[in-house]
Amino acid sequence: MAESYPTRAPFDDEDADIIFRSADGVDFRLHKVIVSKLSPILRDMLAAPPPPDVEGVPILDVTEDARTLEHVFRLCYPVEHPDITTVDDLQAVLQVACKYDMAAVAANVRRIAKRILPREPLRVYALAYMLEIEDAARDAALLLRDEPYFYMPISPPPEFTLLPAVAVYAVHVYLRKCMDAALRVLDDTDWILNDDHTRGMMPLPTTTPNAGPGGEQDAPPSWPWVWMVPTTINGSDAHAPWCTVGPTLLRVLPSGAMYPTRQWWCNYMWSLRNALHMRPSGQTVRGHLATCADILHQAASCAACMPGVYADLTLFNTLLAAKIDQAVAQVQLDLPFGKAQNAPGETGRT
Repeated sequence: MAESYPTRAPFDDEDADIIFRSADGVDFRLHKVIVSKLSPILRDMLAAPPPPDVEGVPILDVTEDARTLEHVFRLCYPVEHPDITTVDDLQAVLQVACKYDMAAVAANVRRIAKRILPREPLRVYALAYMLEIEDAARDAALLLRDEPYFYMPISPPPEFTLLPAVAVYAVHVYLRKCMDAALRVLDDTDWILNDDHTRGMMPLPTTTPNAGPGGEQDAPPSWPWVWMVPTTINGSDAHAPWCTVGPTLLRVLPSGAMYPTRQWWCNYMWSLRNALHMRPSGQTVRGHLATCADILHQAASCAACMPGVYADLTLFNTLLAAKIDQAVAQVQLDLPFGKAQNAPGETGRT
């Protein structure tokens, strides 16, 4: 009596005309007309299938296990897609897609990779690099901007045994370029009073205030930012004694008028610089207020700054983060594969 092998639903059709048998002995009863559309390699294999077994259906023994085959076939057949949640499963499916040149599977798995990315960007990057999947490698590198010590994980991923050193170097160079782009935006403060946003359109004194200790200036209807409120207003001290003027001046264009800022805001900008040096992304700016309790306490202890400090810094962070995201998006990860190396329309080996 012929040995019996288990089948796995939904790939157990009685009218199947080809059986894929996994390395661990599970049969997948499929249809040649569908399988041949999935891969030119499989199409050629099915053109001269092995002899039929006793049931009259050809059996194709493959080296992949049943779990991987089920994931692959679920991505191809009109059935519920697999719930792939680990990099190990992702890697197994992608290797099959590459082995058999299954473009449709690779495209579906790339979408799945985006769901796994936030949890394991390093492993996804390593896998995408080794399999030359350009878009997945770039997506992973974006998330590695928030992992300054990505190359020193507590437990090295298994891909590190095969990943070339140049792959890690490419991310180092990319992160350095992102940092340079982010810091250029931070250092160019002209946008604060001149860009087309609500605070950039507010009225300012038409004469240049004294750049000495805060200037002595009658207040306009409202200062654009709380850190610009001058030291004295109408001859009276506006700020607490400890709320001094810092070294940073903000410029109005095209007049070139310069306006002093408070020391606590300068300290905030310095802390932003340090943070962006480690994590060059807009997300760093958006979450920075939560790391600056001392600076916020100092500003809130001044009667002139307290009313607007949190609202102004929140708006400032939103505007700055958008500008940094825009600048960093222009930085490209240099890869030895992908669009720059291939003919138009190609994106690396599949």
